[in-house]
Amino acid sequence: MCQMFRVIPWRWFGFLNRNHRSTIILSTTNFQSAMIGLKSTVQSASLPAQLVIVEGNIGVGKSTLACQLARKLNYRVFLEPTTKNPYLAKFYQDPKKYALKLQLWIFKQRFRTYIEATKHVLNSGQGALLDRSVFSDSVFAEVNYQQGTISDEGYQYYRDLRKQALKDVLVPHTTLYLDVSPETCSQRILGRGREYESAIPLDYLKGLDSCYKTFLDEMRQIGSIVLVYNWTDFGYKYEVAEDIKKEVVPVWSQENVQKFHRLISDTSGLRNVLTLNRTIPEAVISEDEEEQLEILSDKKANDTQSNKKLGDISSNHLVSSVEA
Repeated sequence: MCQMFRVIPWRWFGFLNRNHRSTIILSTTNFQSAMIGLKSTVQSASLPAQLVIVEGNIGVGKSTLACQLARKLNYRVFLEPTTKNPYLAKFYQDPKKYALKLQLWIFKQRFRTYIEATKHVLNSGQGALLDRSVFSDSVFAEVNYQQGTISDEGYQYYRDLRKQALKDVLVPHTTLYLDVSPETCSQRILGRGREYESAIPLDYLKGLDSCYKTFLDEMRQIGSIVLVYNWTDFGYKYEVAEDIKKEVVPVWSQENVQKFHRLISDTSGLRNVLTLNRTIPEAVISEDEEEQLEILSDKKANDTQSNKKLGDISSNHLVSSVEA
């Protein structure tokens, strides 16, 4: 399902820092997939504000780079939600029972975060950065499916929901991918000492690494500029901000922007795209889980108000976290 890639030195493409050997990864095979998101074809030599997603395996340093780029580019950062995940502990206890519920919950969180980041770019004219996105959420779903924790029926349910939700979502202008070996990621994960990450097996990281490479082809297919960096040494010698600024990036067409505005015009519309007209036992939420989600929703309202107050007195590159 995931494919082989060849490695080409950055110096062949005339990038900065010619004394530092870096790599860009190009696919050697054609990638076939359904078009997800609103593809852009019009090109512009200069774009005032970009929507940039920073992608990579667990532990590569996405959040650190996103915050650094925000300062250099004067962009706003939208980090992944910080609310306690109601399914994570249950997933570790019974993966097959909770894997799909966990994935659907995270997908909806990432969807709402991406919507807010897109609205920010359109409404303010300021660029936005996300450390991981709703587009790459499928990488984790696929690995869970390959490892047997999500069933055939559950994976098709997820794919149908993803296709429906992303139909009128604008594609990120640029996709940054930080490429680090699974073995190095495992060492970094253990080094940062997060207890809930200590049980992540190396095979899981290898699965993410393989499927992420296929994901990059999808992003190219739908019109996002993909920049790949060897991040083994955290990319200290790269000028990533300069690379972003000098890229010829896709422009969101007026037609696609109008479709996006129709999508977000009312909250019921957003809820509808996150709900399929069918359900399966694997995705059913119990009453206890519903109660937990209501508690999280109340906490989100309080956190959102706190973030708003902080935003009133902070710089334009305030780190934001959007929650469901």
